[in-house]
Amino acid sequence: MTTESPASALRSTQAVLLDFDGPVCSVFAGYPAPQIAEELRALIRDAIGDVPAAIADANGPHEVLAASASLGNEIWRRVEEALQAAEIKAAESATPTPGVEPFLDACKAADRPVAIVSNNCEASVRTYLEHAALADYVRHIEARDPIHVDRMKPSPYLVRRAADALTVAPGRCVLIGDQVSDVTAAIAAGARSIGYANKPGKAVDLAAAGADAVTDDLRSAAALVGLPS
Repeated sequence: MTTESPASALRSTQAVLLDFDGPVCSVFAGYPAPQIAEELRALIRDAIGDVPAAIADANGPHEVLAASASLGNEIWRRVEEALQAAEIKAAESATPTPGVEPFLDACKAADRPVAIVSNNCEASVRTYLEHAALADYVRHIEARDPIHVDRMKPSPYLVRRAADALTVAPGRCVLIGDQVSDVTAAIAAGARSIGYANKPGKAVDLAAAGADAVTDDLRSAAALVGLPS
């Protein structure tokens, strides 16, 4: 699928929605996601004596969480609580995404409100933003609903909630994310999307998912934020 330029996608919007892990930081740089996923599987194994195939095959901690919902509320709540604790711990050793501070600074200078839209828990997002001195750049955080696991992206729920919090119509928001689930959520919510291709092969996948534009450099995107609409 042919995508437009990031400049065009940014020109047509009034607010920026940022996925957290990827565009803002590498959340699991110091506490790897596969390790957390395995720890969650161990928790489930200890609780019920076995791990269902859907959980054994899950790629990451959020997939383990989603799959654990089928095990009943007691087990699922324990997995949610353990994941929250792991995410907060991971945020303390997360590494910043190159160019994110200039990008956020450009959004602030252009008076474009920014919201974080993340499948991570809110406490982990706040922990990192405060640690990295980025909290003042972010007007709103729309993070994983700790009660309704089905509201994580690719559901459009978090995107729509973030747009409402910024009092900007979804169609005038652009979500920047590095996962196909981000693009899928944006499309379902009626928002625009820019795929952040931070690893080889992602540009093709994000474009194929329907991203309006794709970039691999937030520094270059920062120079485009203030373009007139």
